[in-house]
Amino acid sequence: MDPKAHIVPFIKATNSVFSEMLNLAVSSGQMENEGDSFMSAGISTLVGFTGGWKGLFFLDMSQDTAMKLAGILTGEVYQSVADEEVLLSCAELGNIISGNAITAVNNEQPGLNIRLTPPSVFAGDDMSIFNVRLSSWSVLMQTEAGAIKINVAVEEGKK
Repeated sequence: MDPKAHIVPFIKATNSVFSEMLNLAVSSGQMENEGDSFMSAGISTLVGFTGGWKGLFFLDMSQDTAMKLAGILTGEVYQSVADEEVLLSCAELGNIISGNAITAVNNEQPGLNIRLTPPSVFAGDDMSIFNVRLSSWSVLMQTEAGAIKINVAVEEGKK
């Protein structure tokens, strides 16, 4: 399988989740091969997966974008990403997007039996994300709340 094809279900899921849950339109940039590392914009949600595909999904955005998205989800206004609701909102978005993407893949290819790990959220300035032994593809997407980047690193596992 073409390595960049792994990111397509995540692009579709991101568009769907942002449209249906957040009522935000998303415009997608070009797919880019990020290799084994990228710089975070400030908040990165990580969801791992295993089974027929082994790898990682990252939902990355600035702290300002994270606060805006959390505000849309909860109806509150946030001044800091240190607020637990902002971090929980990022975790939930990453979980829903990756869950929808992996469900679509499993429905198309039932023998893959891909399963997700619980999300983790990392917040901070100048974070470098490094994928050991995995090359990743990313897409920068624009929304009214700010830019988000999705990044997918996949190694096909046992079926």
